[in-house]
Parts: sequence; C-alpha cells; structure tokens
Amino acid sequence: MTEKKSTFARFRADRRGAAVLLFAAVLLPLALLIGAGVNLASAFAIRSRLQNAVDQAALAGATAYVSSSTSAAAVTAAKAYMAGAVALVPSASASVSYSATTSTASASSSTTAYIVTVTASATAKSQMLGAIMANAPISVTATAKNFVYTASIALSQFNSSALDANTLYYYIVPSDGSAPSTSNLTKLFSNTGGSTSGTIKVTLTAGQKLGLALYNVTGGRSGYGSNGYGGAQGSTHYFYSHLSPPSKSAYPTVTKNCSLQVVTSLSSLVSGSCLSSLPSYAALNCAAAAGKTLYYAWNDMGGNTDDYDYNDAVMSVTCAANDSTAQATGVLLTN
Repeated sequence: MTEKKSTFARFRADRRGAAVLLFAAVLLPLALLIGAGVNLASAFAIRSRLQNAVDQAALAGATAYVSSSTSAAAVTAAKAYMAGAVALVPSASASVSYSATTSTASASSSTTAYIVTVTASATAKSQMLGAIMANAPISVTATAKNFVYTASIALSQFNSSALDANTLYYYIVPSDGSAPSTSNLTKLFSNTGGSTSGTIKVTLTAGQKLGLALYNVTGGRSGYGSNGYGGAQGSTHYFYSHLSPPSKSAYPTVTKNCSLQVVTSLSSLVSGSCLSSLPSYAALNCAAAAGKTLYYAWNDMGGNTDDYDYNDAVMSVTCAANDSTAQATGVLLTN
C-alpha cells in the first residue's frame, strides 16, 4: 500500500512538471502576440501623428509659397512646423527625419500652382520584447498646392466733377491685417494725367488677398479749402479696402464706412450716406471669387460737405484661376 502511494505521489509530481512545461509553451506565444499588438498600436499611433504633421507642414509651406522667389521661405515654414511636431514625439518611441521640397505646375507658360511636398520617415521602437521584436519602419508624405489666380483690373470711371486728385493702387493684404507700407502699393490709375485705360493683370495665389487703395489729395485738381472732415487744402489721405473702415488711416475718428462699396453691378450702388460695415470682398480672395466680376466704388470723402456718391473712382476686378482644377477652398492638400 505504501509503495502504491509513493508511485501515485511521483505521478502527481510528474503531472505538475508537465503542467509547468505546458504553461511555458503557451506563455511565450501569448507574450509575443501581446507584444506584437502593443508594438503595432504604437506604430499606428506614431504614423497617424506624423501623417497629420506632414499634412499641416505641407499646408504651411504652400501658404508661404506665393511666388518664384519664396521657395526658400516655403521650405523654412514647412520645416519649422515639422520641428515643432517632431519635438512632441517621445525619442524613446521613434526616431524621426523629415524633408521639404518645392515645385511648380504650369500650363501655356503660366504658373498654375506652387507646390510643397513634405516627407517624414521614422523607426518606431519596439515597446515590448524589444530584444526579439524588430523596430517598425514608417514613411509618410503630403503634398499641398497653392493655386494661382489672375485678377484683371480695369477702370470704369473717375467722376469728372471731382475736385480732389485721386490715384488707385493695388497691394497684397499684410498677413497681420495692418495697413501696407506705401512702398508695397502698385499704381493702377490716376485722374491727374495717369493711365485711365486698359486692363492691368495681377497674379496672386489662393493664400493671398488683394487689397485696393485710393490715394486722395484734397483739392488736388481745384482748390476749395478744407474738406468736411478737416482735411486741409493739399492734404493727403490713404484709403485701404481691407481696413475697417477703409478710411481708418486717413480719418481715425470716423467709425463708419464712408468710402467704399463693392458690388456685382453698378446699378446696385447706394448713395447718400455712410455704411455700417465693410463690404464683402473688400479684401479679395480670388479663390473665393473666381469667375466673379466685382466693382469697387470709392467715395473720396472730399468737398466742403461729403456727398457720399461713391463714384469718385470706380474700377472692376475679375478673378480667374490659372488651373481649371483649382479649388475654391484656397491652399489644398492633394494627397
């Protein structure tokens, strides 16, 4: 009987040993499976973060890429965004490298889009069982286009009865919304012997806004003394379409828009008073107005008493995309 118990005890011990071996045989594959899952999830998270980073970096670069001379600035903008994004990726999770390049698209010898491509590569480090599991390579890329538009500007009229000297200019609206420097104004038309005919074409991108300016000289064509806003004979005033109101620099105390209307038909002009707000398209984004013809009608706020007639200087602006596939949403990710 004792011998039987001893044999049974040895059998039980043998079974425990077998169970340990069986558990060990199951544990290793299970650990590998869990480790692979953790590593895969980490790699997906890093890839998603990097894809979002290159998307935004490409958009930032393309927004800065507005002419052939701004290629370097576009690369700098894209890389600056990537540097900030990569700094948020823990070095223990991945090692990241990136690059940015520029190119252009063209048709009929005209540039149709400025293009920025950002690429990032990473090695996602194994988060579990690193000694036996390989690090995962990751590669992402994004391309953004800043489409090019042509704004055609033509003079409709200068009011022949205007006593003030008026000159029209265009400018690119500063990114901070401030008034442009006078050196950034490009002359269009003048009622004092300057060009008053023909169409002037201005090239700009979807990421830019076109501003129009009126330079006014009180009594510049026929003296009459001070105007109704205190501007002395011979005093000069700049009106900028994107400022609210456009006369903000010329007459800071005037809070209403007494100087500019923007309409799709001259029959829509309303005279006789100031306006409560800035008109739509005062700062013209051609991506949002492609195919439209808009009339910019200025009241120069001159005369002993302002007549609010909005016919002292009137011009038309028509926007057209240089690429038939250009989107109305501005700078666009294309992949």
